[in-house]
Amino acid sequence: MRSIRRIFSVGTAALVLGAGLVAGSSGAAQAAPSDCTGGAQGFTDIPDSLSGRGVAGAGAVIADFGGRPWAVASYAMQAGNVGGREMGWGVLTTSSTVWGPSAVGWVWMDVTNDPDKRSWIQCGPFTTTASGARLTTAAYPTSSSSSRAFRVCAQITSASPVSGITCTPWW
Repeated sequence: MRSIRRIFSVGTAALVLGAGLVAGSSGAAQAAPSDCTGGAQGFTDIPDSLSGRGVAGAGAVIADFGGRPWAVASYAMQAGNVGGREMGWGVLTTSSTVWGPSAVGWVWMDVTNDPDKRSWIQCGPFTTTASGARLTTAAYPTSSSSSRAFRVCAQITSASPVSGITCTPWW
């Protein structure tokens, strides 16, 4: 009986510890637009209409309900001249035809100076509930350093369904 209690105690402790680590890492990964707007951390605010050249690829996020697309958005990493400096930023564009009620599009950009990409600054998430919307993250200066890298991530949420989080490769 003691060994069963011990197994349950160890299992419960592992479960609680694991839940704490997940909750802790989830909380640590949370960020807000205020972390990178208004010049915070070297970011520059840009208009949602700003377009640059596509870098690092693009993708789509699809919230599927009963096997049918319920909300669709595309996301991309872009770079270009902002105020005389070469910068990178993220873009999210929501579908004007496939966008369910209560859908929320999320986009954020991660920036790292870590060559192993184990740590980064998260800019966003920025959100929209509008169909046919175009939304950008704040922009961040590019660098000739091979350690500086960017990626853009996106997700669609609502009460139900929720898409997975997808990201461009690091650029």
